[in-house]
Amino acid sequence: MTRQILTLCLFFGFCTHLSAQSSADIQEYIRLYSQAALDQERAYGVPASITLAQGILESGAGKSGLTRNTNNHFGIKALGGWNGPVYYAWDDEPNKSKFRVYASAAESFRDHSEFLKRNSRYHSLFSKSVYDYRGWAIGLQKAGYATATNYAAALIGFIDAYKLYAVNGGVKLKAGKTVIVTHPVNTAGTKAGNSAAARPVFDSSCVQEESEASEEEENVDKAIRRYVVEINDVRCTILYPGMTLSSIAMKYDIPKQKLLEFNETTREEDIKEGDIVFLNKKKPKYLGAKDFHYVKPNENIYEISQEYGIKMANLMKMNDLTLFSHLKEGDKLRLK
Repeated sequence: MTRQILTLCLFFGFCTHLSAQSSADIQEYIRLYSQAALDQERAYGVPASITLAQGILESGAGKSGLTRNTNNHFGIKALGGWNGPVYYAWDDEPNKSKFRVYASAAESFRDHSEFLKRNSRYHSLFSKSVYDYRGWAIGLQKAGYATATNYAAALIGFIDAYKLYAVNGGVKLKAGKTVIVTHPVNTAGTKAGNSAAARPVFDSSCVQEESEASEEEENVDKAIRRYVVEINDVRCTILYPGMTLSSIAMKYDIPKQKLLEFNETTREEDIKEGDIVFLNKKKPKYLGAKDFHYVKPNENIYEISQEYGIKMANLMKMNDLTLFSHLKEGDKLRLK
């Protein structure tokens, strides 16, 4: 699918601010919850970097409807003997699922740590260093924490892109290297934002230069730069790394089947990392200033439909096309 959406939004000026996950949202989330993540690391041994990355991903940096209504930052369902209040929201089930409601964000962070600590499938993770965020991310995915096949890479990408490894005094890690701490430091008194004063020393073999972007970081950066919240007066979002259509269903409380309908596909796998996901029906014509689109190499009707937020049937009718029409580079298509 096309990767030019954000450029078009900025150029034609039809993006407006709605609830979504931007870089500014993520930075604010880190500012608000770094200390809570550190508190959980000290109490339970879950790396602060992992807790923050999961919170960013699961809650849409605190902007999801579920999080705003329930203080639930990690999408934990009301299962396993939960006796507290519940909230109903869509995810990957045919009917709305029950999610836990917390009195505060701190309660949600604590329950997340307890969830990992008491679940046998995650026991092996606690033998890893709190600085080994790569090992933790890979372990969470292997243990089945999330269904997204790129969940571990997404966590690592957010940690690298936003330097979450520094929250507990850690460093950016090289892929495939064992974490070696040559001079441990007691960080019990460290406050979020002041970790440099209590930073341990790591063997250079496992440290990656901060200026050198990891592959996971580059993928996250690309997705965040494509941040978009509205096209053609239709709400939309990006399928961020580590997310699935079910994640978006939960975030915006929209049935997954409706999301497929809005995006004119029947297969979830057609919507890939970095793609636009419409949250409502597309329009019959383009409402922006542009009247025509010139076809790019290997572009198809569906991609153009998604780029401008126009229903495929209308786009084809305006241009006397069918699903089997072959588009050539440079073809001029009407948008209205």
